[in-house]
This record gives sequence, C-alpha cells and structure tokens, in this order.
Amino acid sequence: MEFTAENLERAVVQFYHTDAAMQAHAHHWLTTAQASPEAWSFVWHLLQPNKSAEVQFFAATTLHTKLIKSWHQVPPEQYASLKKQLLEAVASYCLGPKIVLNRLCIALSAYVLHTLPLHWPNAVPELLATFQPSNLPAIPPERTAWILLEILTVLPEEFQTSHFAVNEKGPVRIELQKSIPQVLSLLENILATDTSTSNNETAVEVTHQAVCCAGSWLQLGVPLPDCEKLANHLVASIFASTSSPQLHQTGLAESALDALSNMLTHPDSHKYPSTCIRFLEKLLPLKQIIEAQQQQRDGAERDQELVSNIYGLFISFAESHSRLMLDSLLNDDYKINVLQLVQLIFQCSNSPGIYPIQENTSQSALGFWYILQDDIIASEPEQFNLYVVVLSPVYRALAEVMIHKSMLPAAEDTWSNEEKELLRCYRQDIADTMMYCYNILRENLLELLHGKLEEALEKCNSDPRMWWRYLESCLHAFQAVAECVDIDESRHLPRFLETLQCLPYHQLDTQVIITALEAVGAYAEWINAHPSVLSHVIPLLITGLGSGDLAPAATMALKDLTRDCQTSMAPFAHHILQASQEALRGEELKLGECVRLMYTVGRVLAVLPVDSIMDYLNQLLMPYVEELQYLVTHEPNAAAKAGILLRLKMLGMLFATLDIKPRSENDTEPDVSEGSDMGTSITTQQRTQQQSTGSGSGEQVQPVFFVLQRILPVTLAIVEKWYADAHVIQVVCSALRHALATLLDDCKPLVPEMLELLVKSYRLQLHPPALDLAKQFLILYGKDGSQLPLMKSLLKEVCSVTLMTCSGNSNTPGSSLSDHADILATFFCLLAQILKKNPQLFVDSEEIDLAALFQCGTLTLSLPEASAVNAATSFLVNFVSLSREVVQLLTVVQTCGEELVQRLLRCIGGESPRLVMEHLSDLLLALNKKHCDNLCRWLQQAIHQDGFPSVRVSQEQKEHFVKMVLKERANKRKLQETVREFSLICRGLVGTDYAAQSSHFF
Repeated sequence: MEFTAENLERAVVQFYHTDAAMQAHAHHWLTTAQASPEAWSFVWHLLQPNKSAEVQFFAATTLHTKLIKSWHQVPPEQYASLKKQLLEAVASYCLGPKIVLNRLCIALSAYVLHTLPLHWPNAVPELLATFQPSNLPAIPPERTAWILLEILTVLPEEFQTSHFAVNEKGPVRIELQKSIPQVLSLLENILATDTSTSNNETAVEVTHQAVCCAGSWLQLGVPLPDCEKLANHLVASIFASTSSPQLHQTGLAESALDALSNMLTHPDSHKYPSTCIRFLEKLLPLKQIIEAQQQQRDGAERDQELVSNIYGLFISFAESHSRLMLDSLLNDDYKINVLQLVQLIFQCSNSPGIYPIQENTSQSALGFWYILQDDIIASEPEQFNLYVVVLSPVYRALAEVMIHKSMLPAAEDTWSNEEKELLRCYRQDIADTMMYCYNILRENLLELLHGKLEEALEKCNSDPRMWWRYLESCLHAFQAVAECVDIDESRHLPRFLETLQCLPYHQLDTQVIITALEAVGAYAEWINAHPSVLSHVIPLLITGLGSGDLAPAATMALKDLTRDCQTSMAPFAHHILQASQEALRGEELKLGECVRLMYTVGRVLAVLPVDSIMDYLNQLLMPYVEELQYLVTHEPNAAAKAGILLRLKMLGMLFATLDIKPRSENDTEPDVSEGSDMGTSITTQQRTQQQSTGSGSGEQVQPVFFVLQRILPVTLAIVEKWYADAHVIQVVCSALRHALATLLDDCKPLVPEMLELLVKSYRLQLHPPALDLAKQFLILYGKDGSQLPLMKSLLKEVCSVTLMTCSGNSNTPGSSLSDHADILATFFCLLAQILKKNPQLFVDSEEIDLAALFQCGTLTLSLPEASAVNAATSFLVNFVSLSREVVQLLTVVQTCGEELVQRLLRCIGGESPRLVMEHLSDLLLALNKKHCDNLCRWLQQAIHQDGFPSVRVSQEQKEHFVKMVLKERANKRKLQETVREFSLICRGLVGTDYAAQSSHFF
C-alpha cells in the first residue's frame, strides 16, 4: 500500500481503535512507513491542525525518528528549510496538544545536535532570542517561556541518549557547555519569581519546567561555583512546594531534589571541595521538612515519598563526597555540618516501621555506611584513629538500630512472597552493614552484641512468644560478623557459643534455632582454631538433624564444621555418625539434605581408623547398595529414577570426601586385586586379603576403593537400563569422577572395569558427562606405562563412536552435526586438552583417524552453537600449532588445510555468529605462524572465487584482508580487529548503528 497521507491516517486509526491482530498489522506497516524516504514529506501533511491528535502525534514521532536514524538522507542545502519548518511547527502547536508539542521539541533538539557546531553554531542563543514574547505576540508570554524551557530541557537529554560518532560527541558537548551561562541566567530569573501564591496554572508549570530544565543541563557538568544562585532557588522551590498544594501537585520538590543531586554528585564537583562543603550548609535546612512530616500523627497525611527523596539527596551527596566529609571532620569550621549530615543518614536508617510493608526508606542508606567505613579503613593510621573516635558512637548506635530493623515480623504468614523476598534481601544488607560496624568498632561490637543477646535471653525466659524475634535478631547479628572476627578472639565468642546451649529452644520459634545453627556454621573457621567449643555446639547440630524444619540449617552447619574442623572431629565422630544414620533412615530429610549430610559423614569417617571406617560403611552404605540393586530391577519410571539418583548422589558425595591420605604425600600404589561380588558387606577378611597383595609398604587402601569395587556391577546394570536418561548418566559419571579424584593411583585395579562401564555407556548413547569422565582418565593415566594400552583403547573408542554418531553420512554443515553440538563441544574440549598435555597419546594411537577428526572439527566451525565452535577452534589451534613437530599432524594439515581455510572464510563471511570471531582469529594466527606459505596460497585461491565469501565484499577488500592477515604473526588483537572488520563488510553491517552499538559485545 502506498505511503500517502490518507493511507497513513487510516492506519493510525486502525492502530488505536481495532483489535490486537489489526493493531499488530498496522504497527508493522506504520514502522515501515517511518523508515521510508517518503516520510520526510508526509509528516508535514499529517501535522496539519485539522488532523486528529493521534495522527499529529504519529507525525511528530516519525519526524523525530527520521532525524535520529536517517539524518544522512537530508542534503546540507535543505538544513535551513528544515529548521524553519521545525520552528514553525513548534510555534503552531504552542497551545497543544502537549504530547505533540513535546515530541516536536524533541525533534527540534535532535536537529540542533546534528547541526552543532558546523551548521548552526549559535543554536542555543538563537533559540533563546527566537522564543521571546516580543517575537511571538500571538502567544501568551508564559506559554512562550514554557515552550522555550521545554526545548532547552530535552536538548541535553537528547544529547545524553543519542549515538554519536567517536569524533562528534566532544565538539557538540563543548558547544552546549558554551551556552550554560545564558541558560543559567534564564533559569535564575524565572525561579526568582515568586509563584507560591499564584493561581495562574501556566506560571506554576513554567516554574516546574524551569526546575526540570535545570536538572537536565546540570547533567552536562556545570562548574559548581556558578551554581550558587541556582542552588538557593532550588532549595527555596522545595520549601515553596511544601506550602503550596498547587506547586506540590506538579512534583516540583522531587524535580528540584533531582536537580540538586545532579549538581552536587556530578564527577566534576570533586574539583570544588570547599564549594561542596559550603553547599552542604544550604541543604541542611531541608531536614526541617523531614521533621515536619514525621510530626504528622496520621500516616496518611505524611508525604513519605518526599521524605525519601530528601534523604536520597543527602545520601547521594555523602556517598559522592565521603572522602571530603572525613577530611572536613578534622576541620572545626565544617565538623558540625558534617556530623549533622551523618546524623540525618542515621535517622534515615532508623526510619520508623517494618520494612518493606510500613517503610521502604531505610534500605537506601545502607550503601553509605559501607562507603564511609571503607574510606576510614583506607586512611592513614593517625587519621584512622581520629575518625574512629568521632564516629564510633554513630556506628555503635547504628548496630543497635540494625538489630531492631532486622527483626522478623510476628505474622510473616500474612506477607506475600515478594514481600518476604524483599525482607530476606534487606536482612542480608543489614548483615553486611553489621560487618561495616565491626570494621570500625572491633571487639566493642562483640561486647555490645553479647549484651544484647543476654538481654534478649532474659526477656525470652519471661515471655518467649513476644521476645523470640529480638533473640533471633541478635543471633543474626552475631552470624553477620563471623567473617570479620579475628581468629585469635577469645573473650566474647566462647561466651557466645556457650550461651547457645542455654537457649530455651523448646519454647522458641523454629526460626531462632535455624539462625543459631547458621551462626555456628558461620564460625567454623574460628572454631577450628578453638576446638574446645565444639562440645557446646555439636549437640545442637545433632539435635537439628532430627527435624525436617531444622535439617537444612543443621546439615549446612555440619558441612561447614567438618570442612574446617575435620581434625578435631574424632571425639564426636560416633555421635555424629549415629545421628546421621538415624536421620538418613528417617523420613525427614530431603534429597539435597541427604547428599549434604554425606559430606559430613565422609569427612568424619576420614579421621577414624580404617577398621572403624569399614564398620560404619557397612552399616551406612550397604543398605543403599542393596536398594540400588533392587531399584535397577524395575522398569524405568519416575519413582525408580528418583531413588537411583538419590543413592548415586550420596555415594558420589562420600567418594569426594572420604579421603584418608593427605594430598601432600607421594603415595605408593597398592597392588589390590580386583574383587568380584563382595556380598552384602565388605568383610575384614576381604580387606586383609586386598592389603596383603600390596607393595609391602604397609600403606592402607582407601576405603573408597572397596565401596567403588562393590558398586561397580550395579552401576553397570544401571547404565545398561538407563543409558537414554541424561540425568542418570550424568550422576553416574559424577560419582565415578569423584571416586577417581580421591583414589588417583589407588584406582588402577578397577580401571578396566570402570572403562568397560564408560565405553558401554558411550556406545549406547552419547552423553557429555561420559566424555568428561573419559578426559579425567586420559589426563590422569595417559603417561602411565601400565595403563597406556587401556588409555589408547579408550581414546580410540571415544573418537570412533563420536565420529560415527555425529558425522553420519552427511557432510552438510548444520544438518546432523548441529543435533550433537553439546557432544561436539565436550569432545573437542577433550581432544584439545590431550593435545596440550599429552600429544603423544593422541599421535601414537594408530587406529585414530586424524584426518577425520580434523575434518569434523572443520565442519563444526559452521555450527550456530558458539560453545561447539569455540571448542573445535581450540582443538584445531592446538592441532596446527603442533603440526610442525609431529609428522602425522603435518600430513593432515597439508592435506586438509585448504578446506579449513575455505570454511574459515565462510564463517567469517557470515555463516557463524559474530561472537566467535575472536576464536576464529586464533586459528588464522596459528596457521600463519606454522604454515605461512600454505596459508598465503590457500587464501589467494579462495578470494578469487566470485561472490566468495560474500557478494557484499569487493575484490579489493578481499585482497586487503588477506594482506592484513598474512602480516600479523604475533599481534592477536590487531588480527582480531582485521577479522571483525572484514566480517562486518561481508555481512553488510559496516557503518551501521547496530554494528557500532553491539561491537563491544563481540
């Protein structure tokens, strides 16, 4: 349909007054019309006064869009006429509709930015002169002023959001900054007029627009000393707004506060420290508004948003100039004002009410306390001590407020999920603030917290239902500072952990116990240095295992303790293991908690004698092995899968943590013969027999060995039945990887059986976790002479199965290969690692088809999946880099290199996503380093093909690209830039806004 004014009017009506389907069709057509060259003509027809407001708005929006995106379509000789049309349009809409006038003002500002500084260097002064009442006698003077202010307001905003070329933005900014004195003078004159008692609606709008205009221009960076009068007017406007309902309704106060914030937090404001401190004195009277609002008895009459905005101004000033504030504390002339500012921010943190249902102001101040303490800590020692003396009372009071503000609600069950999440995040922020308080107060904060804890405990003993929230908050505060407390602190923390035994848990809310358990876990590192306190906390943790509500916190705390305090756990091992066994056999623990508890079991078992370990393993684990044997007899279903996954994850966690050999020792490999079916338990006789076949060194075999030996048959049965389930195979491979990482050389007797399982699984169905497990075997045993035949066989199987399954009989990129992108990504990562760490293993395996692997990697470069492309590139880069030293690799590169270069050029030319260009550049660099002559020949042959790699690129551009590629053999960054630029040319994106705006992502 032709883009005529009549058709456009109908489309606009259709867009605003029809159903969703018709709206979508109209929107698409109208968007196409906006992008067409005809738009420069039809907008003026649609801006006629007799058109509807919707049509006029569409026309004004189209005009702005064309000025932003299609400025290059306007020849310079038409600039003057376009400017005249824009000014006339603005004048013609001076009385509205306001939405159209606003859009026209934005369009005019876009024109100004395009013509500064070459074509309209005096744009702002001319606009100031043009929109004078004497030049527009038909328009009311106040309306003329409002239009001028609207244009001036959107001009800096449009500058901030517009996309400029690298060398354009600076000159435009300079031209705008030249006009700042004239704009400030205009604003000061307007704001000096008292409109607080005016009944003229337009005069009130002019005042508000002047404030908005000030905020807009201040973002450009106005020298702070030049803002003195303007700052006075802005503060006065805030006070006037509170006393004038008419001004208040316009949002004048909020706009003035935003303008002051732009003024005082601009990066250039740091150049004027004395002016900043002097301006603080202008801001402090605003606290009177806060006080007046807080005295309102009826909460409905309080303007909480205004109070929050005033606090926000003080906070943003303090955060931007915290270093200056600290310096000013040492100056008696400024100290009082700075302390008043700190007190105001403290008052914000102490806003009355429960967050977030009664107030949402207090959280805005929390960031300031971090910035302030960070600057204090960074100070010189002498200054640090002075700051601490002055500010310690503030931080002490802040800590008390944080305890109060972090209290849980009495009736949280009435809260929405969103409110609960906000409170959770708020409590985490409070916990961070407690750490800041500790950094200033140190041991004094611990003393304060312990006093509060004793007070809360005393109150709970009298009325636990009322005071449990206070007690929980004290525990939360202790937990918060755990990360900061010195490891040698020995006065307050022993008392705190001993107090945990005395809490009347049976009378308290469950959340109190949960927080106590979390606090114990948080102090695990400190407890490791003070193991005597374990007797105070272990009973509490063990008790928590028996409750479904407490189990998450109890298992997490036990995990932390056994991680950091493993060597001190022996006296408590029996109790922990007994409680763990009971909890695991109960019905209270969820899957994640069972797995986490196995971490504790493994760490605790590792400190016991081997005989004791085996006895416990028979009690704890053998029932799970029997259950696995039972579950694998069932046909696959959801219940059987859940049971298998749980038990495999638990076994995997045990494999990862039950390690009785210090990693620093050079362990001698025990020669342990393979065991077959060991029955339902691991007997002492079997362990003795295994150890007696060792090397005679007397070293004990890892208990994990016997468990692994016991479960391998059932694991093989699981793989045979569940090979199609990716989740099950992932968990199986994860468990075996954990076992292998723990056993290392001790695992050798079981390697054949494990490899049989692995290869069978991979033949049945390809899964990335199987390749990860294979990589672990190949890296661990790839240089071990006794295991080398097995490793070669494994690598051959992995390569042949992968090539057979992924490549199939099709060489079409993206057809069969793309279906296996995840496998290819993992496969080529494996091969790249082998080439890096043990290339001889790769080369000596005569049955591996190196050429087929190279060709598969080449084809993979064209896949849309970036992970697969990156992995294939890594493999090929390593392949090419080693090819000059290894004859077998050299033969492959010389035979298949030309095909690789052709593929590379197609990928750069548009077949591959732009985000992989960096990796493709690495491959070009490797070829240029190792095969420069061949690369030159291959590139020359490729670029002389018509339309290759893209019809958008000329022969001259292709030859220049080849020249630049061959030139770079060391500078990776320059080659990446060359490839990126050539790729943009091939894709037709050079010079587009999209390419410029998205370039930093690629």
